[in-house]
Amino acid sequence: MTPEPRAAPAPSILIVEDDVEAAGLFRHMLHTHHYAVRVAVDVEHAFAILEREMPAALVVDLHLPGEDGLEFLQQLRATSRFDGLPAAMITGDYLIDESVARDLEGLGVKLYFKPLWEEDLLAVVTTLLKPGAGPDVS
Repeated sequence: MTPEPRAAPAPSILIVEDDVEAAGLFRHMLHTHHYAVRVAVDVEHAFAILEREMPAALVVDLHLPGEDGLEFLQQLRATSRFDGLPAAMITGDYLIDESVARDLEGLGVKLYFKPLWEEDLLAVVTTLLKPGAGPDVS
């Protein structure tokens, strides 16, 4: 008898979000669609996870306690191990400074605004996981 082929492992997504309720909803939405999801509530926690595992993509909140999401992504892009990791920035702040938008563009990170409904979050993650979806900062 031929063994059944194994399913490909679920893509792993790291969500960096300090709003526990939102993070739980994002995790649930993505789990429902067979993604493996890790959640970090701040930059320190995100770096601890990244020391142990490499996700397929990141979804990062702009406003985090302590160091913000932009500073986190700038540090990641400065590290060769993470410079090609696909990432999206999310925020509920509709009045962000233009310099933040320019900095994100320079990092190859697209900005999305909350609220993110399930189909929105799936579209973000699907876009991040497309081949060649890492930062294009040329």
